[in-house]
Amino acid sequence: MRRTTLLVPLLGIVLAVPGCVGFNDYFDNTHTLGSNPHMPLGDGLNMRRVQGQTSDITPIAPEPGNVWPRSVEPLPSLQNIDPDRGGQPRSSSIPRPTQSSGLPINAAPAAMAQPSFQATPPSPLTAAPAPPQTVIPTTTGAAIVTTGTDRYQTVNTPTGTAVVVPNGNGTATLMRADGTMEVVTVPR
Repeated sequence: MRRTTLLVPLLGIVLAVPGCVGFNDYFDNTHTLGSNPHMPLGDGLNMRRVQGQTSDITPIAPEPGNVWPRSVEPLPSLQNIDPDRGGQPRSSSIPRPTQSSGLPINAAPAAMAQPSFQATPPSPLTAAPAPPQTVIPTTTGAAIVTTGTDRYQTVNTPTGTAVVVPNGNGTATLMRADGTMEVVTVPR
């Protein structure tokens, strides 16, 4: 009697669990006859290696000899350009003029010997006038604008460098490097 009281709840659980997912799914997932139905399919080299089978593919071996193509000819530089040949690079395939041609090797035509224009000397440089410096009065002294745009300016103050951001109502906020701020009136 004790055995039947223990087996009835166990039998009820065993019969109730497959009812949640369906008997076929439960049986297929828990009991297999032969192979795993959820195993990935394939017969490639990696699948055979994973399954522990031997591979009959030979590894890639290096090819004997020099397999790289010959090197590319370097591009001519200004050092290699021959002005006598019209800017063509010097190479062994281009014939060079000789003394038997009647002209010296380094002879240039008369038209190319003298420039056809007269160069004028450059005019002396004159310094441009410095733009007027904008001075912003602050509580510690005058702040002189060094750089900036219409949205901010960098200024030099007696206490160091600061940034001025316009507020749009004729005032600006002066922010110093030490974190102090001051609202100042800016000239227009």
